[in-house]
Amino acid sequence: MIKHLLIHQWKESYRSPMFQRSLVINIVFGLFILYMLASFAFLGFFIDEILYKAFPDQDPLLIFNGALVYYFFVELIMRLQLQELPVMTIQPYLHLPINRKRIIHYLLSKNLLSFFNFFPLLVTVPFSVKVILPDYGVVAMLFWLLSTIFISFSISYLCSYYKRYIIQKPLAILFLFGSILLIGVLDYYNLLELTHFSEWVFQWAIDGPFVMLAAIFVTVILYYINYKFILSNTYMDEIIESKKQKQTLTNITFLDQFGDIGQFILIELKLILRNKRSKSVVTVSSFFLFYGLIFYTQEIYMEGSFMLIFVGIFITGMFMLNYGQFIPSWEGGFFDGILTRNSDTYRYYLAKYYLLMPTCIVAFILSTPYVYFGSKVLFINFCMLLFNVGINSIVILFMSTYNDRRIDLSKKATLNWEGVGASQFIMLIPALVLPMLLFFPFSYFDMPNVGYAFIGLLGFVNFIFHKFWLRQIANRFEKQKYKIAAGFRKE
Repeated sequence: MIKHLLIHQWKESYRSPMFQRSLVINIVFGLFILYMLASFAFLGFFIDEILYKAFPDQDPLLIFNGALVYYFFVELIMRLQLQELPVMTIQPYLHLPINRKRIIHYLLSKNLLSFFNFFPLLVTVPFSVKVILPDYGVVAMLFWLLSTIFISFSISYLCSYYKRYIIQKPLAILFLFGSILLIGVLDYYNLLELTHFSEWVFQWAIDGPFVMLAAIFVTVILYYINYKFILSNTYMDEIIESKKQKQTLTNITFLDQFGDIGQFILIELKLILRNKRSKSVVTVSSFFLFYGLIFYTQEIYMEGSFMLIFVGIFITGMFMLNYGQFIPSWEGGFFDGILTRNSDTYRYYLAKYYLLMPTCIVAFILSTPYVYFGSKVLFINFCMLLFNVGINSIVILFMSTYNDRRIDLSKKATLNWEGVGASQFIMLIPALVLPMLLFFPFSYFDMPNVGYAFIGLLGFVNFIFHKFWLRQIANRFEKQKYKIAAGFRKE
């Protein structure tokens, strides 16, 4: 049975359009992965020397153990963002005379082969051989190494369960990130000393098997929780019922009063909420609301100006940039049906604009607590909001008339290059470089606030004339729509 499941998985991967579409992209991507692996392996061999030079009066092992807790927090966040649920769908096998429990065990066992589980070994294995083995021996090294490995396994199963749980209760994600943020704030103000706790735990892992056994126990418990959860939610009638519930999830009646524009927006919202790739865009974009914590807490960035513009663009416009760059590729699977409708192209693009613009406003409102770092931050973010709404949104919609690569909405988002073309890279020039160029003269003459205001004013003026620009984009789309449709059919 396992042999047949592995064969099906291999055929699914090998026959996917993404795998076969471009040999050049696969080669470039493969070389990039090899470079990253080599870089981290190099880091693993020399990290003890790096730590010794950075902290000459401290033990590198103690520093490394103290930093592990922060690595595992980052791993948790990255897994929630990038780790996909098992890609093999259970539903096609449910009507066959196959033991359902065996399929579930197979799916959960695949988590152990995740890239995230092996990636840290490039650093931890060389470090443990160079630092722990000479002083503590083979047994202690294995206790420490296996403790880190099984902690990663437990994080993997925790993320798998939580991502499935979020599907049923989406607000649970707020509790998780609220908890992580609270822990980060407590640690920042030394109310919760995570470094000392991490040092103690992983030193204890060297001294005996207790931490390793605890990590194994937690991994087994989380495996069992995932198993029971999947087992209780894989009956065919439950899947059909959940689909019916999803179909009624997005019946937003108040959009009816806006006519066909409201219907276009409703269709877009249903597309976002019902598909893997589009939902992942929402998740990834929400992470960038915390982007400011990386920069606003550092004086070197707060004293500068250009980096704050970059951060403001990302915080207030990440969803617009992430989602808008693939318009109309999101609709590539049913684009021919759109062409057959007797719809006004201008109103079609007006609906796209009215979908993207409020997301920028909501992101700005959610980012207002950054005023804690100074009114300068709030002012810059407001000016970048105006620039995103007035200029970047227009640029993105204009570049959409060059998108002719279809996106399969059911496919995973991680390391998925479907829909990516030259237009996505060209779009970054006006979206990110233009505000820097506009700001440069004001920075040169030491008038940064005037420069921020000028960028915001330019965006506001362009927003006033947004309907004019949308009509030009609609005209351009009318000339290109059959070429776009032909490109979607080739995928």
